[in-house]
Amino acid sequence: MPVVTIVNGVNNEQVGRIIEFALDNPKKINFLSFQPVSFTGRDEEVTPERRAAQRYTLSHLAHDVKNQTGLGEPTRDWFPISFMGTFTDWADVVHGKDAPWGQLTCGCHPNCGVGMGLMIDKETKEAVPVTAFLKAEQLAKDLAQVNDAARGKFLSVVGLALAVVRNYDPFKSPTHFKLTDLLKKFDKTFGATKKAQSGGYGRVEGDRTAADIEKRRADRWNFLFIAGMWFQDLFNYDFRRTEMCIIPYATQQGEISFCAYNTGIGWRNIIEKMHMTATLTKWYEDHGRHEIFAGGKAVPLASTAHSLKLNEDAVRAGVQTDLDDLGIAKNAREEKLKARQHKSPEDAARDAAYNAEMAKLYRQHVLKEQPTLQIQGLGGKKPAQEPAPVLHKPIV
Repeated sequence: MPVVTIVNGVNNEQVGRIIEFALDNPKKINFLSFQPVSFTGRDEEVTPERRAAQRYTLSHLAHDVKNQTGLGEPTRDWFPISFMGTFTDWADVVHGKDAPWGQLTCGCHPNCGVGMGLMIDKETKEAVPVTAFLKAEQLAKDLAQVNDAARGKFLSVVGLALAVVRNYDPFKSPTHFKLTDLLKKFDKTFGATKKAQSGGYGRVEGDRTAADIEKRRADRWNFLFIAGMWFQDLFNYDFRRTEMCIIPYATQQGEISFCAYNTGIGWRNIIEKMHMTATLTKWYEDHGRHEIFAGGKAVPLASTAHSLKLNEDAVRAGVQTDLDDLGIAKNAREEKLKARQHKSPEDAARDAAYNAEMAKLYRQHVLKEQPTLQIQGLGGKKPAQEPAPVLHKPIV
C-alpha cells in the first residue's frame, strides 16, 4: 500500500503517475493513500508565503486525479471515509451478536479523509469509478433501513442484494463487469455467505497461507481504493475533528489523539521532555550512532529483481521545480537559512534573548524544574566606596 505525502509545488504533479502505476499493476496494488501536507512538528514555523504556496487540500487531490488521469468526478465519486460505516454496520448485523470480532469501521470526522473506489479489469486494465455505475448515496440510505430493521442474517443479505440491484446501472460499468461480480465483491469483503466464511475465497485469518492469498487475488476484478487523509495543523485546527479522532497515541499520560499530539499545544514536545532519559548527544556517547540506511546511500539488497510494471516516461521525468522558479523555500531549513542571511546583529540578539526566556518559562511551568539559586560569594573584592567628607568644627 503506497502512502505518499503531497506538497503543492513539490510533488503534486506525481498524483496521476502514482495512480497510473497502480493501474499498471492491478494484481499487486489495491490501496493508495495520499496525505496532503500538514505543517506540524519541526516544520511548524512556516511563513505565510510558503504556507500559501505549499498548501494542498483534499479538494486539490480530487481535482488533480481528474485532471491528470481523467478518472472520477470530484463532486460525484469522492465520499468521506466514514461513509463506509453504513456497510460495516450491515456486516455486524449479518454476523450477529455472537461473532468473536466486529467489523473494522471508521468513525472519523468527514473532513479527516475522503476516498474514491475504482473497479479495474486485471486483464484489459479498464478502470471505472464504482460510483459511476452504482448510486452510492441512495444505496447507503437503502442499506441504513435494512440495518435499522435488524431482521436477521437472511433478510439482511436479501435486503443488500435488492438495494444493489436498485442502484446498479450496467450500462456505465466496465465492459465485462456483471451484477454477480459486484455481489461477489460485497460477499468477499464482508463475509456474508457460508462460502466466504468457510474460506471459499481464501481464508483471511491468522493461519492463512500463500495459497489463500493467491486464491483471493484470482478474481478478475481489482477494487482499488484511492484515499486522502489530511492531518490537522495550526491553520486548519478543528476541536470537533480532534474529539472524533480514530488514531490515538498511547503515552505515559494516557491516550492523546494524533492531531493533538503533533499539533496544537505541542503534546509531543511536552511528553518527550517529561520522560526523556538522555539527550541525543549523551545517548550517542554511551551507545554510539546507529547505522543510517537512507540519506542518499545505496541500500544493499539480496536481489533487485521485481515483477512490477514501470512507466519509463514517468521514471525518467524530472523533479518538480515550481517553488524553485518562484524563489520560495521548500522546507523550514531553507527558510531559516534565507532569513539568517538577511538578519541584522540586533535582530539576532533579540531572537536569542527571546528564545532563552521561552526556554526558561518552559522549564519552570511545563517541566516543573526548580530555578537554580546563585549564591553571592563571601570573599572577593568589594566595590569601592566614595570617601566620606571630613567636617571641621570652627574654632572659637
